[in-house]
Amino acid sequence: MKKFLLLIAFSALTGTDAAAAPLRLSYSVVGPTVASVWMAHETGMFKKYGLDVQLVYIASSGTNIQALLGGSLELSAPGMSGVVLAAARGAPVLTIGAMTNKPPMTLYVQPEITRIDQLKGQSLGITRYNSTAHTVTTLILRKLGMEKTVTQRPLGGAPEVQAAFEQKQLAGMVTAVKPRAPARALLNAADLDIPFAMNVMAVTQEFLRKNPDTVERAMRAYIEAVALMHHDKETTLKVLQKYFKRSDPGFLDEMYSIATRYIEKTPRVDPRNVATTLEFEPVKGVDAETLTAKVIDNSIVDKLAKEGFIEKVFAKR
Repeated sequence: MKKFLLLIAFSALTGTDAAAAPLRLSYSVVGPTVASVWMAHETGMFKKYGLDVQLVYIASSGTNIQALLGGSLELSAPGMSGVVLAAARGAPVLTIGAMTNKPPMTLYVQPEITRIDQLKGQSLGITRYNSTAHTVTTLILRKLGMEKTVTQRPLGGAPEVQAAFEQKQLAGMVTAVKPRAPARALLNAADLDIPFAMNVMAVTQEFLRKNPDTVERAMRAYIEAVALMHHDKETTLKVLQKYFKRSDPGFLDEMYSIATRYIEKTPRVDPRNVATTLEFEPVKGVDAETLTAKVIDNSIVDKLAKEGFIEKVFAKR
């Protein structure tokens, strides 16, 4: 907490050339959806594009956005819903790219459960109401027509959910990280075509306006790092091991598979993400169409796609 408060105390970079000073980039979750951010940092991709990036972990999308708005960060990779709700309430923040446009969170169940219908009358663990786990779990159950037949139990945090699952107090849970206890992966939410971005690249309107070249170079580095994940599995596994602090090959292979399968190669933000968020947490006087135009800026990604940059980096061997 002290470290974070010290971070908040720094003033924002407001010059026209932010690349001359360290660029502070945060991420809000330790999961496969931000593996591309880790890769860009660990492989020197940001440096390749002339950026000195300091990577910071802040375990809450809301706190990430507060730090961004307060000037303690220049870029952030929070959850899409946090950005949408902040913008809906007047915050000058927007998204310029999406790590994923669908939630690659897996419904893990007890090994003896083999079919979806066996969850009727059972409980799934979540951290808390209105969390990402709650939202994605609800979206899954709604998609399957089981929202009213399965109970969601808020248990506080991920460790508490994991512990309850290990003790067989839960039939299952929805998470991006494979549990340590024996579990069966029943389905992945991303395969259900649910528009809900797990993580996006966010900036303030002011920073983008004053530093368009810096932001574009950051996105070039990020996209090339995504391509590198596909081309260099060995290096990617080493990066995953470092950030997950786990070395078991089965776990790392699964995280690699999720990252390379679901992280967007062309990271445009799907406009449907806004409607999904407002469906769960409506903001009075705010409609999805108006807010979408305000909170999503795909111009940089579109430019890089049009000039052939994205195709070029993915074609490299």
